[in-house]
Amino acid sequence: MHIFTSEMKQIFHKIALNNNHIYVWIVISASSDLIKNPLFTIEELEDAHQLKNEKRKTEFLATRLALKNLFGKKTELKHHHSGRPYIKEVSHISISHSKNYIAIAFGEENIGLDIEEPIEKMLKLIPRILSEKEYCEFQKNPSIELACKLWGAKESALKYVGDKTLNYKEDIQIENIKSGRAKYLDLNFNVQFERIEEMILTIVTSDR
Repeated sequence: MHIFTSEMKQIFHKIALNNNHIYVWIVISASSDLIKNPLFTIEELEDAHQLKNEKRKTEFLATRLALKNLFGKKTELKHHHSGRPYIKEVSHISISHSKNYIAIAFGEENIGLDIEEPIEKMLKLIPRILSEKEYCEFQKNPSIELACKLWGAKESALKYVGDKTLNYKEDIQIENIKSGRAKYLDLNFNVQFERIEEMILTIVTSDR
């Protein structure tokens, strides 16, 4: 199904695990153009109009258009009380957006997903999310890209677990970012990175 004109452009697609799909789009249009798409339901339009922040409104509309493109116009994105997104068409879905990029992973296997631009402010965020041990390792060879990958690994693991009350510093452990290893309680994760234009896409899956 193809519903986009000049509104959005798919720039990445990868199949992972047991036929799980990972997509990335770049959003070209503003919310004022996106909202004109006839595929939105009355409820979706009402929810969009409630959003005052232009960036948030664009993300809201673009994410739903992407899902309608993948699964059909009747697809409705909803959220559990924990904030975890879901649609009836698939068992698991993970969504991330940053700047004008939308990333979505879905399928029968759980995946944690995050997309970020490696920028200097990441260096200021790092002390807030890394444990003392992790920060000592980071300080051995600090860089903006490494900071972005560490942030992405923690954020993606958080989305995999689906509990926003987790403590970034202590609950999610980055065992080795170079070899792509992370951990939460008795869950072991594989962490992968994809460079997509100026962005870094982080993918966290279970290491069983």
